[in-house]
Amino acid sequence: MKEMMKEAIEAFAALHNRQLPTNYVIFRDGVGDAQRDQVLSIEIPQFEAAISELTNKAAEKPELTVVVVNKRIT
Repeated sequence: MKEMMKEAIEAFAALHNRQLPTNYVIFRDGVGDAQRDQVLSIEIPQFEAAISELTNKAAEKPELTVVVVNKRIT
């Protein structure tokens, strides 16, 4: 997940005059109740690590918003 995030950030920068994003919004859809803890404990830290590795010299730390949409099966 971390490497994919870094690739996405680098692709953004390539299209925006090497400027990195200042805000990140990640939509995580279709998460079951059993997967929610995995998203919180594993995936979000990977997102944060990818952002941190690419912005460690930035003046301000970018904002990260993660929206998790639970899967509901009835």
